[in-house]
Amino acid sequence: MTPPKRHLGPKPGRPGKAPPLPISGEAFQLVPHGAALAVVQAGPGQREDACGDVLTRAQLEQALCNHCIPTVPASALSGYLSSLHALPAFDRHAPGPFSRELGTSTLSRGDWRGTLGELSARHAGMLPQQDLNAVRYNHPIFDLRDARGRLKSVKTSVRAADSRGDAFETYLSGLRDMVGLRPGTWERARAALYPQVPAAEGRTLMLRHGYLLVNEDHVEPFRAVLRDPATYRKQSYREVADKLLELEPVRIGGTVYRAYQNLENTRRGTTTSPEVRREVEAALWAVREKLASRVQGNGLTSPHLVQLERFRRQVAVANPHMTAAEIERWVFPELLLVARHGGGVRGNAVAAGITGARGAAGGAVVSVACEGGWLLYEIFNDQEPAVAPRLGKAAAAGGVSGLVGGATQNLVTANAGSTVSHQLVRRGVNVHLSAGTGRAVGGFAGGALAAPVFAIASLAFDDEEHGRTDYVATGTRAFVSGSLSSAVAAGVVGAIWGSEVPLLGNVVGFIIGFGGYYLVDALTGEQVEQGVRRNLDGP
Repeated sequence: MTPPKRHLGPKPGRPGKAPPLPISGEAFQLVPHGAALAVVQAGPGQREDACGDVLTRAQLEQALCNHCIPTVPASALSGYLSSLHALPAFDRHAPGPFSRELGTSTLSRGDWRGTLGELSARHAGMLPQQDLNAVRYNHPIFDLRDARGRLKSVKTSVRAADSRGDAFETYLSGLRDMVGLRPGTWERARAALYPQVPAAEGRTLMLRHGYLLVNEDHVEPFRAVLRDPATYRKQSYREVADKLLELEPVRIGGTVYRAYQNLENTRRGTTTSPEVRREVEAALWAVREKLASRVQGNGLTSPHLVQLERFRRQVAVANPHMTAAEIERWVFPELLLVARHGGGVRGNAVAAGITGARGAAGGAVVSVACEGGWLLYEIFNDQEPAVAPRLGKAAAAGGVSGLVGGATQNLVTANAGSTVSHQLVRRGVNVHLSAGTGRAVGGFAGGALAAPVFAIASLAFDDEEHGRTDYVATGTRAFVSGSLSSAVAAGVVGAIWGSEVPLLGNVVGFIIGFGGYYLVDALTGEQVEQGVRRNLDGP
């Protein structure tokens, strides 16, 4: 800001408005920098040596107000913290497929179980993956292609690994498709994936880049089955190995092997030399290991899958007349996260822990980034701030705020918020308004706790002494601004998209959350804080 011609010092308050009461111990110094003045907080040891004006916080705020210079309180950062999406990607995207497949996926053992597994696998990891079923409806064999060109066939099953019969028949079926035991389907997949490549080269690429994604708790058991030599006594598994050897034959001692059983016969032969037997055993091990290495996880465990399917059936029975679009608007991602972990007290506790941890991480990162920017400014202006302590305190304040806000918002949105939206939809209220209202309930609760926690933690971690009045007044001011701005931000995003939306939703949430906090605080913050101070300290 450019220095005004008149003295930037304390002025008499406006008629009808009492001056703000000072916060104990805080002092600020106005330091000239060319054509601008920088406001620097003066520590206890710097006040006596200060060469310029040293103002209390009340005097500084009054001076800035008199010269129409806007200010934003530090707790406005919570307006952005509330726009961070603390939910895992699967739960964030699940309401759409969940409602579209309403009641169609029964708790059978081996049939197709819908797109929940594909959705989970698609949003696993940091890099985006191409949904092949969106490129071509019901794409043959493979469902996903990642940034490295790996092709992924996603399978889900709820059969226990120790159940009777072949517990992994669903996965075996996917593995057989991957190696081309259904030639017609394999050719259609090759033509869709590599239309510009010669057929033989396309088949080689499919075999080289193909992976099977199974339930997380089935990855190691299925790999163990594929590594077990006894497994290949079954023709269904031996045919998979034969197909692999047919496409990539093994040459040992002048003989080319294109079948698993031929290698076994050579290994067991009484006339086979020890050297050849060792080579054959290594070749057999390599075939088994190659098949086992193609098994990866899809991000869902069997218990999670069972809980989600059971919840979906409950929703279908309880809401027979609701359309998929209506159900999608009140089955929030937060509610699915709770259902995924079993529902009830345990499901809510686990879901709150997940969102709280992610909120804490996001809050700490954002707070440290903001504090780091201010520290750089001070360093560039020849100051010597205590970098490590201040970054640590910023991380603690942002982390605690994000933890409380994330856990609270998930609990309230999953229970009270979804219930409000459900009732509004049942009564014929517009689905966008219903979703926005339900999410606003959760946003209000999250912001109502995150903002004062951040403000109070910031006071607690600074180097000044503060009384009970300071904490209560500052916390109340942040409560009012944080709750209202977070409710509006969550409500608008929910009304437009129904649930949290990455990137675009972050931008909208930031604009509304941060801007809403600033607006509410500018209109009511001073009155709220001073009213609390007068009630606690007297006139």
